[in-house]
Amino acid sequence: MHFQQQLQAYGQWKNRLVEAIEQYHAWLKKYDLNTSEVEELILGMRRNLNSEQMTIAFVAEFSRGKTELINSLFFAETGVRLLPSTPGRTTMCPTEIFCDKDNGSYIRLLKIETRLEDISLSEYKDRPDQWMHIELDPDSSIQMQEAFQELVAVKRVSLEEAKRLGLYHEDMNHAEDLPPESVEIPCWRHALISFPHPLLQEGLVILDTPGLNALGSEPELTLSMLPSAQAVLFVLAADTGVTKSDMDMWQNHVCNLDGAQQRHLAVVMNKIDTLWDDLQSDASIEQSIHSQVKETSRILNVEEALIFPLSAKQALLAKVKKDQALLEKSRMTRLEDYLAQDVLQSRREILQRAITQGVGHLVTESLEVVSSETEQLRKQLDELRNLDTQNEDMTLQLMDETRTHQSGYLQSVDHFQASRRVFSMQVKRMLDVLAPKRVDQVIKDHTRSMEASFTTYGMKQAMKNVFDDLAAILHEGIQVAEDTQKLVNDIYRRFAEEHGYSKITPPEYSIRKYQVVLEDLFQEGESFRTSMSSTLMEQHLVIQKLYVTVLSKARKMLHQVHREASDWSAVVMSPLVQQIKEHKKTIEQRLSVLRKVNQSKESLDQEIEKLEQALMPLLVQKRELEAILAIITGGEGEQMEMEVEQPVAACS
Repeated sequence: MHFQQQLQAYGQWKNRLVEAIEQYHAWLKKYDLNTSEVEELILGMRRNLNSEQMTIAFVAEFSRGKTELINSLFFAETGVRLLPSTPGRTTMCPTEIFCDKDNGSYIRLLKIETRLEDISLSEYKDRPDQWMHIELDPDSSIQMQEAFQELVAVKRVSLEEAKRLGLYHEDMNHAEDLPPESVEIPCWRHALISFPHPLLQEGLVILDTPGLNALGSEPELTLSMLPSAQAVLFVLAADTGVTKSDMDMWQNHVCNLDGAQQRHLAVVMNKIDTLWDDLQSDASIEQSIHSQVKETSRILNVEEALIFPLSAKQALLAKVKKDQALLEKSRMTRLEDYLAQDVLQSRREILQRAITQGVGHLVTESLEVVSSETEQLRKQLDELRNLDTQNEDMTLQLMDETRTHQSGYLQSVDHFQASRRVFSMQVKRMLDVLAPKRVDQVIKDHTRSMEASFTTYGMKQAMKNVFDDLAAILHEGIQVAEDTQKLVNDIYRRFAEEHGYSKITPPEYSIRKYQVVLEDLFQEGESFRTSMSSTLMEQHLVIQKLYVTVLSKARKMLHQVHREASDWSAVVMSPLVQQIKEHKKTIEQRLSVLRKVNQSKESLDQEIEKLEQALMPLLVQKRELEAILAIITGGEGEQMEMEVEQPVAACS
C-alpha cells in the first residue's frame, strides 16, 4: 500500500497545483488583467496537469516473471493473478495498461500483420476502428482474467510469412536442424488495456514489453515509448543470470535510452525463490543472492543499489494471503520504496520546475507589478501627509512634476508601440522558420525519395538527408529565437533605465536543448538499424519502419518547439503592458488628487482617506498572489504532502 498512498499524495499535490492555477486565472479576471494569450497558456498548463501520467516500463526476455511482477506490484488486491503469467502462457505482445476516463474499460488489440504497414503505433492509436475491441467488466475479476487470455494468443504461419513479419531468423535455429515449415507467432502486435484501478486512475501507466523480438522489430518502442517512461525496470531471472539475449536487449535497447535525465533505470533480479533451499542456512542463501547481485552489477555496469533481488511470485502470494513474513522474505518492499520515493519524487521535481517556469513566472511578474503599484501609492500618501496646504507653490510644484511624469509616460507609450511593432515582426519571422507546414513539407518531400528507393543504401541516404534538413530548420530557429530573446531583454532594460519603470526580468526562452535531442534521435536510430536484433526483420522493412518512427518523433518534437515559441511570444510582453497600464493609472490618480487639493484645501484629508482605501485592495491582491505563488513553487504544497504522508509513516 505504500506506493499506492504515495501516488495518491502525488495526485493530491497535482490537484493543488491545478487549483492554484485556477485561482490565478480567476484573479486575472477579477482585476480585469486577463488576455486571450495568457488565458490560452493557463488553460494549456491546466490541461497538461490533468492529463499528466507516470509511465513505468517493464522490459525483459520471455519467462523472466515480468508479468507476475506487474501483478504483484499493482494488482494483488484483486486476490487473483489478473494478467496471464502461468508457465508457458506469457504475454506475447507489448501492452499498455492505463485508465481511459472518457472511453471506459476495454482491451484493444492490433493485428500482427500491421507491422508491414507504413503507419506508426502512435498513429494507429488515433484510429480505434483498426483495433479489435473487447469490453471489460471491472467488477468481475474472472471476466477480466478471461479477456486478458487474448494477450497470450498465438497462431502458426508459414516460414516466409514469419520472416516478413520479423518474427523468425535463421539464427533462431540450431545449425544442424532444418528450418521449420511453419512458425508459431503472436496474433497481436500491440495491446491497450483500460480499466478503473485506483493506481491507474491516479495517472499510472504500465508498459509491458515482452522479448527481444518485439524490441528488435518495433523501433517505436525503443526510440519513443521507452524513453518517454519515467522509470524502466529491466527484469532478469535469478536462476539464469544474465543470458546472451538479456545482454543483447540491455546493450541495444535499454541502457542507452535517451532522456536519461528524466528517467530512472533499475534492474529487477526476479525468482530468488529458486535459490531458497531448506537444506541451506539463511546466511548461505543470503550470500548466494548477494553474489548474484554483485555479478549482475559487474556485467551490466549498474550500481548494486539499483539491483532489486526479489520473488514476484511469493510477493503476490503473500499479499493475497496477507502473510507479512512471506512478504518480507520476498523483498518486494524495497522495490516499492524505490518507486514511491525516488521515481515519484523525481517526477514531482520535474513537474514543479515546469509549472514554476510557466505559470509561476506569470504570477511572480503580477506580484512584482502589484508590489510596485503598492509602493507608488504609499509614496503618494507620504507626499500628501507631508503637504503644507498653506504652501501653494509646493502643490503647484508637485503638479508640474506629475505632468512631467505624464509627458514621460506618453513618450514611453510611443516607444513601446514602436518596440512592439519590431517585436511582432521578429516573432513572425521566428514562427515562420519553425512553422509546422515547413517541417511537414520537408518530411513529405524526402518520404517520396525514400519510397522511390529500393535499396537499403538509398533509404539510409534519405534518412540522412531529411535529418540534415530538419536539423537546419532547428538551427535557424535557434538563431532567430535567441535574437528575439535579446530584443525582448533590450526592450525591458530600456524601459527600466530610460522611463523609470520597475526592473522586471522577462520570461527566458531557448530551444537550443532540442538540437541535442534531435541529434541523439538520429544517432539512436542509426544504432538501432545496425543492432544485432534488428536483423530479425528484413533490412528494407527495418529501415522503412525506422524511418517512419524517427520522423514521427522528430516531427512531434519540432511541432512542440513551434507551440512553445508561440506560447512564449504571446505572453512575454504582458508584464510590461501591465506595468505601463498601472503607471498610467498612478499618474492620473496623482494629478486628480493634486487638482482637488489645489482647488479646496479642506479636501486633503478626504483624498488621503481615499488613497488609504485604495491601498487596501492592493494589499489584498498582493496577499492573494503570494498564497498562489506559495502553492506553485512548493511552499504550501510541501506542507500538504507532509500531512498526507503522515498516516503512511505511521502504517509503515
